[in-house]
Amino acid sequence: MVEVPRFDMPFAARLSPHVDRVRRHTRSWVRDMGMLGGVPWTEAFYDAADFGGFGPLTHPTASLEDLKHINDWHTWGFYVTDAFREGFLRPRDVVGGKAFVAGLKSVLTGAGSPMHPAAKGLADLVTRSTLDEEDRHHLDEFLDALLWELHNTAQGRVPDPIDLVEMRRRSVAAELSAKLVRASVGAELPEELLRNSTMRALVDSFGDVPALRQEIVGFDHVYGTGASTTGAVLAVRQFFGCELRQAVSLVADLIAARLRQIGTILGELPSLADEYGLDAEAKAGLHRYAEALKSWLAGELLWTQRSGRFSSSPTPARKSFHSPSGLGTAAVLVR
Repeated sequence: MVEVPRFDMPFAARLSPHVDRVRRHTRSWVRDMGMLGGVPWTEAFYDAADFGGFGPLTHPTASLEDLKHINDWHTWGFYVTDAFREGFLRPRDVVGGKAFVAGLKSVLTGAGSPMHPAAKGLADLVTRSTLDEEDRHHLDEFLDALLWELHNTAQGRVPDPIDLVEMRRRSVAAELSAKLVRASVGAELPEELLRNSTMRALVDSFGDVPALRQEIVGFDHVYGTGASTTGAVLAVRQFFGCELRQAVSLVADLIAARLRQIGTILGELPSLADEYGLDAEAKAGLHRYAEALKSWLAGELLWTQRSGRFSSSPTPARKSFHSPSGLGTAAVLVR
C-alpha cells in the first residue's frame, strides 16, 4: 500500500457560505440525472465522497447560482471518470469505451439521444451553459484522454512520464477548470494575454497539481488494483527503475515544484499586466483570477484530504471541515 505523503500548501483555503445549499442542490441533480443507481455511485458512496462540497471549497467567492452550476460541471466530470473506470477501463472493454465516448460526443454536437446518466447530465449542462468552440474542443480532449488511458491499459503499457503529465492535464480538464475560475470572479482578460507563454505555463502547472496528487491518493484504489496502467507513480517507477515509495516521493516532489512555479508566475503577473497595457479594470480582474487560483488549489487539497472517494471502505465515513493540515490552511473557515 502507498503511504500518502503530507502535502504542503502555500495558499489558504476558504469555504463558501453557500455550502449547505450547494450540497442539497448537487445531490438532487445527480439523483435526477440517474447517477445514484449503484454503478459506479451508490448514495452512501456519493455522500462519503462529498462531491457537493467540492465547488464550495474551490470557488468560495462565487454566487449561489454560479456555484450550483460550477459544481454540477465538476460533479459530472467526477462521475464520467468513475463510470468510465469501472465500466470500461477496469474490464479493458475498448469497444464499449469507444461507444461510451462517442455517445457523449454526440450530445456535444446535438445529435445524441442521452440514455446513460453521464450523457443525460451532459445534455442538461449543455442546455444551461454557453459553450464556445474552445469549450467543446477541451471537452473533446477530456473524453479523448479517457480513451488514451483505456488503450494504454488494454495493451498493458505504462506511458512515458512526460506524455502522461500532458494527457493528465486533459483528463482533469485543466483548461476548463481555469476558465470556470476566471468566470466565477468576473475576470475578463484579453485573449492575447491568455495565450501568453507565461499564462499558459500557469494553467499547465495549475492542472498538474491536482492531477498528480490524485494519482498518489488514488493509487491503492485505482493503480494498485490494476484498474489502470497510466499512473504517474507507475510511470516514474518504471522510468527510473525505483521502488514504489521512492516513486511516490518523486511525484510528490514534482507537485511541490509545480506549486513553487505557480507562486513564481503569480509574482510576475503585475509586470505582465504592464507589458500588455492592461487598464485598471483588467488588472483588477487579473488579480482576482490569481487569488481565485490560489483558493482553488488550497480548497482542492482540503477536499481531497477529507473526501472518501478513494477509500477502501464501501461506505467511507466523510470527515468534517476541521483540523486542516499543510502550510497555508490555517485560514480555512471551520464548519
